[in-house]
Parts: sequence; C-alpha cells; structure tokens
Amino acid sequence: ERRIATRYLRAKKSQGGVGLIAAISFICIALAIWAMIVIMSIMNGFRDEVIRLTIGSEGHIYAELADPSVNPVEMKAIEDRLLALDGVEQAFQYTQHFTGVQANGVFSLGQVIGIGPENLNGYALISENISHGSLQGFGQGRGSDHQISMGSRLAANLGLTVGDKITIYSPRTRTTVTGPQPIRKNYMVGSIFSVGLLQTDMSYIYMDFDQATALFEGGKLTGQIQLRLDTPDDVDRLEHLVYDAIDAPAFLQTWRHKNAATATALRTEQIAMRFIFMVVVIIAAFPVLASMIMLEKNKSKDIAILRTIGATQGSILRIFLMSGAMIGILGTLIGLVVGILFCLNIGAIQSVIEMITGQPLFPEDVYQLSGGIPVKIVWGEVFGVAFWGFLISALATLIPALSASKIDPVDALRYE
Repeated sequence: ERRIATRYLRAKKSQGGVGLIAAISFICIALAIWAMIVIMSIMNGFRDEVIRLTIGSEGHIYAELADPSVNPVEMKAIEDRLLALDGVEQAFQYTQHFTGVQANGVFSLGQVIGIGPENLNGYALISENISHGSLQGFGQGRGSDHQISMGSRLAANLGLTVGDKITIYSPRTRTTVTGPQPIRKNYMVGSIFSVGLLQTDMSYIYMDFDQATALFEGGKLTGQIQLRLDTPDDVDRLEHLVYDAIDAPAFLQTWRHKNAATATALRTEQIAMRFIFMVVVIIAAFPVLASMIMLEKNKSKDIAILRTIGATQGSILRIFLMSGAMIGILGTLIGLVVGILFCLNIGAIQSVIEMITGQPLFPEDVYQLSGGIPVKIVWGEVFGVAFWGFLISALATLIPALSASKIDPVDALRYE
C-alpha cells in the first residue's frame, strides 16, 4: 500500500499531471505553515516588547488606601505584609503627579514620580538605559542641587543636560502679598534615560520619594503603594491576596487596567491573525483535495484491478490517505523547519532586505521600538500549527479516499 501510494504521487504528466499538482500542494502547505510560524512569532515578540516597555517603567499593581490619613508606621507594616506574598518582588510607597516644568525659558508638562533610589534601580528598563549621567547620585543633594532623573526627549525639548537646573511646579499654592502663588522648586538633572518608548522619554521625571512628598503633598503620605511582581501576568492571581494583605479599605488597579486599550488591541490582533492564518492553511489544502480527486479519477481502472485481485476497500482507503498524508506531513515539516530558521535568523534577514531596498524595515520613529523586528517563538503554538496543517491535509484527503474505496470494479472495467 505504501509503495502504491508513493508511485501514485509520482504520476507523470501523461498520467494526468497528478505529480505536478501534488508538488504544488506540497509548496502551498509549506508556505502556509512557514507564514503562520513567522507572523505569529513576530506578533508574540511585538506583544512582549510592547508590554516590557509599557510596564518596564511602571508597577504591576497599584494600591491606594481609601483613608489617606495613615502614619508611616502603618504604611511600613503594609509594605512588609505585601512583600511577604509569594510572587511579589517589590512593594513601596510612591507618588505620581502630572505637572508643569520649566527650563531655559521653555515650559512643558511632565509626569513627576516620587520613588526611592533603591526602587528606581529595580526598574531595569530605566537603570539599564541611562544615556547621560548616573543614578548613583539620585535623591542626593541639598536645595536646588537635589538630583532627579528625566526622559531624553523631555530633556531635549527643554534644552537640558546633566548638571542643568529644572523648575518643577506644585499644584499647591502659598499666600503672598500679591496673592496666591504656585509653589515651585529647582532641581538638578542628575541623569537622563532613553528607553525607546515615546511616552516615557517624553514626559517621565523621577524624584526622590521624600522630596516629592514634600513638594506635592506638604510632607503628608498619600497612602499609595506600588507593587512589582516576579511575573506580570500573575496580577489576576495576586489581586485578591494583595487586598487581603493591606487589611484596610483600598482601591486596586493593575497594569492591565491602566493600559486596557493597548492590552485589548494586542489581544484582539493576536486572535484575529491566528484566525486568518488558520483560514490560509485551509485554503492551501484545496490543491491537496484537487490532486486527490484527479488521482481518484485517473486511477479508477487501477483501483478496479486491485479490487479484482483481492484488495479490500480498506486497502484502497489507506492508499489514498497515505498519498494525501505524505503531502501534508512533508509540507508541514518543511514549513516548520524553514519558519523556525527564519525566526532564529530574523536579524540577518532584516539586514539583507534593508540593504536591497535601501529603506529601514522596522523604523524606530514609527514603532517606538528599538533593536529590530522582535521575535518570540512559542513552541506550543509551533506544534499547534504543525498539528493544524497535518489535520487539514488529512481531512482534505479523506473525501476522495472514501470515494475511491467505494468504486465498483464492474462499473470501472465495463468499457475497458
């Protein structure tokens, strides 16, 4: 049966051109599997990169006490209970204010975040992407020499570099002889970071927590705590545990809530593209169906002869199933190998394409991501793609195989 199935796939043009159509079917299946693996891997890499940049400079869970009139001892006890939770990497107090900043006669808006030096160093996205200066002096200095860290684009817009002074305004006011005046204070730029994400580089300013509390809250605690987890996707599991550990009325918000539009868009795109490529594989299986139908029609006399010399319906069914399965298995395997090799060498392939076209394939100013095309191979998805390709090929072969197994030898040989 295996020898007959193999010989049928090698049928010459004079025998109906089944071999040519089988070769086209093989190429279609291989290209569809290759495309699915490459596109899904790029989408997974893009999703991980966007999430890394989006939450790399932020917390994973935010907690704000309903009653902000809490003393430092109570806040420290809450921090200790949160740190004791399995999966929590950091838990610390913070402040966040959207306010005005000014330097060199230029006024702009910035997101001023109060955070401890040790916690800022825990943000790898910030600490590993310092383009000018250093975080070693963050939070140190007196008066206007107190050091802060800010995004590269914001610093460029204000004409600032390391060692320059910046004025930060507070929403609080003080009464003077000329009326209420906004409270403001000068700080020194100690470091400038460039993470490659427009929002972060364009507006973020990090300030020592105690200084931020003094400037924006008049020294009062806000009851805000930020948590960073070992695994960002554990927010659903830990949300209720965090609320219980706080042991006080509080409002919780996760990174998914804060970035709901981005998370939803990425998930929707992922589902849509998977559905589209599943349809592509189904379309690629139609040449397999066509080749098997032609094989059945061209080999009806051979099938009848096989039946008369003792071949059973099951034998004929297996012959045709093996013929289609060979196309599906070989096409799937080739598509898998080429797709995985393509993903593993995406950097070199990108460079070659850019050299040929003379244009950047993945411009940083458009996608706000650096480092080229991001790729992440999820092996579970790869094996799922392989199974789907083989399944569709087998189903496309099943109908012609059943039809061939039911051919009546008398009717097939009546006019021979």
